[in-house]
Amino acid sequence: MRLIVMGDLHYPAQLVEADDQMIEARDAFYTAYLAEFLDFSADYHISIGDLTHAGEPLEFDFIMSKVQKVLPQGRFLYALGNHDTHACSKAELEATTGQKRYLVIEEDEAVLLVLDTAGENADHWGGMIDEEQMDWLRGQMNMYGQKTLLVFAHHPVYDTTARSTEPMMSIDPELDLWSVLKEHQGQGVYFNGHNHVQSVIQRDQWHFVQMAAVPDIPAVLLVNLQDQQMSIHTVELQGVCYQELARTFAKGLYDYEPHPDAKGDNHSAERIFTLSSGKKEMTP
Repeated sequence: MRLIVMGDLHYPAQLVEADDQMIEARDAFYTAYLAEFLDFSADYHISIGDLTHAGEPLEFDFIMSKVQKVLPQGRFLYALGNHDTHACSKAELEATTGQKRYLVIEEDEAVLLVLDTAGENADHWGGMIDEEQMDWLRGQMNMYGQKTLLVFAHHPVYDTTARSTEPMMSIDPELDLWSVLKEHQGQGVYFNGHNHVQSVIQRDQWHFVQMAAVPDIPAVLLVNLQDQQMSIHTVELQGVCYQELARTFAKGLYDYEPHPDAKGDNHSAERIFTLSSGKKEMTP
């Protein structure tokens, strides 16, 4: 199984105090990035949230129109981010995109779980999971035995990846999501964004993989799972002068600052996991 994963895309329909140069740079950046992202051959293309910057219908329409021209129905998956719910309700987003806000897909190699950790309050950007979804998730953790779980969510689990102990930079620690995840008997990988820094850690049978924001690092994660081995590589895209374009339009993104340490440490770009019924070996 092969997956292509993007970080926080933050596509903006509107830019603050925009001039023609900023608009042209935005259009060139996102058109090229989405074309490259969608051109990868994969079983699923996945966004880990903040697909849009303001959650406006125009932003979703721009992205989904490009997706639907290339991918079959159900092959593009997205986790809701806090920016995605600024302007539309979750029910409206489900109707617009045709995807449930949280879901499970079981494949031969692994089980994919997409979570909804977004609130609907622009002034509170921390993660949350409602009682209905939490009950569902507990059931999923006890359903698949030793089979590998791949979880995709916008917010990190508290006290895992970089910045996840800062205020509103994780799922609410009072929910204790970690105690739910570790009920799973087999191996798991939890992919998230939100904190705009690449970061990878291991805790017991789980790995936590955090991606940077696309305007900071125009990259994708290439995830391959075959014959009990999983490889995760960061691939920086080269289709256009992404960094120059981002510098031009990012100043027009409200409430957005490029993160100076977006690349994280030297071990955050590539991982190879060997899967077994016991502990997982990791090679940087």
